[in-house]
Amino acid sequence: MHISLVEFSVENYKVFKERAVFSMLARKNDKHTFESNGENLLKTSLIYGPNASGKTSLLDAFSLIKAGIIVSANLSTNPKDRLGIPYFPFLGLKNTQTEPSSFEVVFSTKGSYSGVYRYGFSILPDRITKEQMSVVLANGKEEILFSRTEQKIAVSGNVFASVKDLTETTRKEALFLSTAAQINNKFALGIVGAFRDINIISGVRGQYEEFTIRKFKEDPEYKTRILEYLKTADFCIFDGLTEEIDVPALDEIKDDADSFSARKRMEKGNVLIFKHPVYGEDKKKIDDFKLLLEDESTGTQKFLSVLGPIIDTLIEGKVLFIDEFDNSLHPFLTKLTIDLFESSEINKKDAQLIVTTHDVSLLSYKDDFIKDQFWFTEKDELGAAKLFSLAEFKLRNDTEFSKKYLEGRFGALPFVIPLEK
Repeated sequence: MHISLVEFSVENYKVFKERAVFSMLARKNDKHTFESNGENLLKTSLIYGPNASGKTSLLDAFSLIKAGIIVSANLSTNPKDRLGIPYFPFLGLKNTQTEPSSFEVVFSTKGSYSGVYRYGFSILPDRITKEQMSVVLANGKEEILFSRTEQKIAVSGNVFASVKDLTETTRKEALFLSTAAQINNKFALGIVGAFRDINIISGVRGQYEEFTIRKFKEDPEYKTRILEYLKTADFCIFDGLTEEIDVPALDEIKDDADSFSARKRMEKGNVLIFKHPVYGEDKKKIDDFKLLLEDESTGTQKFLSVLGPIIDTLIEGKVLFIDEFDNSLHPFLTKLTIDLFESSEINKKDAQLIVTTHDVSLLSYKDDFIKDQFWFTEKDELGAAKLFSLAEFKLRNDTEFSKKYLEGRFGALPFVIPLEK
């Protein structure tokens, strides 16, 4: 099953006190959009706002939706091993500290069970208080597949007919959708698999760099694309290779109930090496030199680390979130990445990219974006975040959005108290 994101919302979670809705719906069909089950969806979207205004919390909300669907029904018989859904309400008001947090996602599927679906749930620290899933029909009406209030679960859709018995045994802290997947319900398994394929990247390289290096080594198409994009980005890299080396690792050994010791060992690991040209006095290439990835610039390392997930998303037609998109990257590289997803020649499977960023230069490409693609976060006097779209403002699409934004016309700017000179 393949899914595209239509919209998602969050309420009473972290800095979001009121319901905030983020949407990939576009008002008209053009080069920035694609059609999925009658929905006109954006390929890319960018979220701006001051530090601590809710950008990362918005992506955290989607991460929670994803994690809840995938792992909340861990079938361990030991309660200590069960993976519940973290409860983190808005703390700025006394009454919201004990109210449920709510999450909802609307998505379009292709392949098996093709259609548009709405799924949402509400949580308290120890239980699911509400959960519901429906299919959105062509006429805009919705047909409920199942609904839940506390432990009362009613199944009304055929896709969940095989797991009706679970309505009596689903744990209070587990989502019914996740539980149905654990019992191999085909529809639920498809949904879980599709959400597992959605990547959410923070500013930390870590596992994404390892993924990129592994794909560079194992998949010729990835290697070709990575080198092509690195050349396009003008890193003076013309080739690369991986080498397997011995790297130190530690085994943790439990000596007794209260103490641990560590044993050092060596294991095999892959390192990525890039080739750079050496030129003669006539400025013609006469040789090359090699650099380990760790010896490349921070910008090269950051761009390389996200290239694996980016290429994977484009090839498979997935959804990719990147937080702090412009961290350590030149504005031309952030624009290049957006262009990869906007290109109908490269993005042939309708992949989607959603990023948080401070790169105001992207707002200045008035011929390359439409208002629907830009979103903003800001906080009110209570410290609660608001989310709104540039499409809410009456502006021509050929307006230079960056100038208006820096002038404060849209809000979502930090209020910095000037220092005395």
